[in-house]
Amino acid sequence: MRERLIIGILLALLVVGILLLDGHLAAQVPPTGPAFGLDVGDWVRNGALSTLLIVVLTLLTVHELVRLARLRSYHPFGGTAHFFAAALVIGPYVSYNLSPVTGGYDESWGLLWLALALAFMFLRQSARYRTQNAMENLAITTFIIFYAGGLAGFMTKLRMEVGGQTGVTLLLFSVFIVKITDTGAFFVGRALGRHKLVEWLSPKKTWEGFFGGLATAVVCAVLLGHWLVGAGWLRFDGRYLSPTGAFVVLGLLLGLVSVAGDLAASLLKRDAAVKDSGRVFPGLGGVLDVVDSPLLAAPLIWLFWTRLCPVQA
Repeated sequence: MRERLIIGILLALLVVGILLLDGHLAAQVPPTGPAFGLDVGDWVRNGALSTLLIVVLTLLTVHELVRLARLRSYHPFGGTAHFFAAALVIGPYVSYNLSPVTGGYDESWGLLWLALALAFMFLRQSARYRTQNAMENLAITTFIIFYAGGLAGFMTKLRMEVGGQTGVTLLLFSVFIVKITDTGAFFVGRALGRHKLVEWLSPKKTWEGFFGGLATAVVCAVLLGHWLVGAGWLRFDGRYLSPTGAFVVLGLLLGLVSVAGDLAASLLKRDAAVKDSGRVFPGLGGVLDVVDSPLLAAPLIWLFWTRLCPVQA
């Protein structure tokens, strides 16, 4: 428990530090002059560190998913999965920073990368295995690419589409709510847990912990959200919901998806007959053990802040 707490705090400080530095650069880095029609400084200002952080975590997650698949005697294309998962994360960053030349930000790059990945996998399958386990190999590799890279790419999309310090703030705020749900569920479940949630999948999870995590998510979303608004970090346009209503809805949604994301990763680990996805973080397990909930929550976070409840950058 002590090791888990220490590693968790150090990891959180590292991630928060990188994202805060990215937000600082968004406001401080001056233009460096055009190169081939582009302002090089924009590439530093507009999400370079956030994108790099997400790419690193994505590649480590892909590595663990490939390992889990191979423990089940499947044969995913590891190199292909790493490359195209990273491409799905980097795509929104490149598209946004190329917009002065291309004439606008284009969201279709993700589908293009998935199409290219599928075409490349067909070639790899034909050259390496011919017809042997063709559908199985293609399906598993596609799943890994989308699960690790496609979902994580929504974090990059949020950072780029909102932009600047506000984009970083929303990313940090939302991921914090997802992870604090886990923390609330853990402590409430440990103190009061009696009724199992899904015993065959995750024996330690209880209904008491589930509702405790959900309550923690809502309370923290409202309190921290109002602090961010009061400090001027967030500005609502008031189109659909008041700040309080938005934070309550966000807390409920992210609390639910947080539990679902954790259970989804548990399903994969149980299928591979392992307790943790890896050993990168002592006491915590692998990268997937840490990012499982934020991964599944990423599309919802993007949808909420860019479509359902947009804020002013």
